[in-house]
Amino acid sequence: MDTTTLLAQLDFSHNRLLAILDTIEKSGQPETKALSWRPAPGRAHIAWQAMHCAATHDRYLNVRLLNTTLKNEPVTSRFVSGTTPSDTDVPTFSTIRAEINARYADLRAYVAAATPALLATKMMIGTTERSVAESITLLAWHEAHHQGQIHLTWNLYKAAHGIA
Repeated sequence: MDTTTLLAQLDFSHNRLLAILDTIEKSGQPETKALSWRPAPGRAHIAWQAMHCAATHDRYLNVRLLNTTLKNEPVTSRFVSGTTPSDTDVPTFSTIRAEINARYADLRAYVAAATPALLATKMMIGTTERSVAESITLLAWHEAHHQGQIHLTWNLYKAAHGIA
C-alpha cells in the first residue's frame, strides 16, 4: 500500500464525517438536542461518535504508532473505546470539528511522510499483527464506520421527531 492510496482513503472518510456533521448542523435542530440524541439508553450519541473518531486518531497515532503521549489527553480519555457516553458531556459542532481536524491533521502528516519501509513495518495491536499500512487502512475504515453510525442515529432522530 502506498501513501497516495492511504491518504485518499483517509481523506474520503474524513470528508464524509465532516459532511454529515454539516448536514445535521444545517438542519436547524437545536445543537445540543441533536448532538446528544441517542437511539436507546446506553447507546452513543452523535457527539460521542464524532469525538470518538478524533480520540482514536490521537491514541492510535501518538500511543501506538509513535510510542509517545496523547496530544489531547483530557479529550481523548473521555471518548476512547470503553468509555460511557455522557448525557452532559456534549461538545458543540465547533468543538467537534476543531478536535477532529486537529487530530486528523496530525495523522495525515504522519501518513504523507511515511516511507514504504515504514508502511511495511509490522506491529502488534493486542494479539493481532498488522503492518503500519494496514493500521492506517483500519483507521480510515473506523472513521467511515462511525460516520455511518452518526448517519443512522441522525436518521433515527429525524424519524423520532417527525422530520422529513
